[in-house]
Formats: sequence, C-alpha cells, structure tokens
Amino acid sequence: MLLAACEQLGSGAGRLAVDLGCGEGTDALALLDRGWSVLAIDIEPAGLASLRARIPAACAGRIRIVCASFADVGLPPAYLIHAGFSLPFSQPRQFPAVWKQIRRALVPSAIFAGQLFGTHDSWAEDPSMTFQNRSEVNSLLDGLDPRTARNRARRRGYSGPKHWHTYDILAREPAEHPSRPG
Repeated sequence: MLLAACEQLGSGAGRLAVDLGCGEGTDALALLDRGWSVLAIDIEPAGLASLRARIPAACAGRIRIVCASFADVGLPPAYLIHAGFSLPFSQPRQFPAVWKQIRRALVPSAIFAGQLFGTHDSWAEDPSMTFQNRSEVNSLLDGLDPRTARNRARRRGYSGPKHWHTYDILAREPAEHPSRPG
C-alpha cells in the first residue's frame, strides 16, 4: 500500500509523510529514500532505536521520531499518512479520536495508506484491539476517494496458524473538501 501511495504521489520533495506504528522503520526509511520528510511514531522504544541506528546521515534532518501512543500525538498536516498493520492496535475507546486526527491531518490531495482488521480476524476477540466490519470501514472512508479498499482474508501466521481479515486501504483526500469530518 505504501509503495502504491508513493507511486501516485511521486517524489516526496520534502513533503511530510507520517508513519504510524513505524516499528524498526523499514517503511520510514523507504519514504526517506524517496525524498519525503518523515514523522515516525511508535510506542516501542526498541524498534525506534533500531530505526535511529539505520538512518542515513544525509537524511537525518528529514526525520522526526516520536515514542508515543497514536492517541497521545497530535498529527501535523501531511501529504501521506501510512499505517501499515498498526491502527488495529489502537485501544477501541481511543480509535475514533485517532481516526479523526488522521482525517484532519490529510491535506488536500493527500493519501492515507494502511490496513484495518476485519471482524473475522482470529484476533477479533481481543478487547484491547480495534476491528471493523465493511459498513464501519465505508463510514471511516466517507468523503475520501478510495483508490483501493480490498477486503482480504488469508491464513498465514508468523508463530502458528492465524486467520487474517484485513481491509487494505489506499484513499485520497479530495483536492477540495468543503465538509471535513469532525
């Protein structure tokens, strides 16, 4: 999803991209390599330490790293917001505010790229995670131009069997947005 967003948006040319749940920074580094300025956010200090160690010296001035929960960080206006498999880990009571921040941060013609977990995911009974059904996903994307909104199911786990139910989303903020959410 991130590469498709970058292809649609072209070179970063110093524009801001936000990587929510950046982990060890593979996607943040890919954004830097494509000329983006990056705000990389994750709650796990170990992953962020790995990212810091891998930042090329020539790119150091174009990345800001924040160790915090999504709910605790105010998002600045951005041309690209990426949340690769990270938003479902938002607490259900915090998710609406996080999503509202994402929508407010998208500048005209910006792209959101990421995944949401569906209600048929094998982790769906975890009360600390957030899951959506098709209707809820459609509501979240209301007002965006969905380039892709695939509902995918697959079985594959990293440490045993897992049923994945994801919504892979690539959606663009309209060039003009007369009525923004929230």
